[in-house]
Amino acid sequence: MKSITIHKLDDATEERLVARARSEGVSLNQLVKRLLRESLGVHNAAPDHRRDFAAFCGRWSEQEAEEFDRAVAGFDEIDEEVWR
Repeated sequence: MKSITIHKLDDATEERLVARARSEGVSLNQLVKRLLRESLGVHNAAPDHRRDFAAFCGRWSEQEAEEFDRAVAGFDEIDEEVWR
């Protein structure tokens, strides 16, 4: 697959793309690729099944992540007595 760069994208277009990606819950990259495929009539792209598993993969809030980090902080410590 090729990668492209779009130079000098105007602010209004960027804002609309970002807002639409956010409202659809997809990345900016995913949205742009889909819009390009649709506008060019290309419909044979392989489906992306990663979103099919979203219900099984939870997301932590920042607070939950911090609580987890605090709870497992001791796992980084080595008990020298155990290793003798």
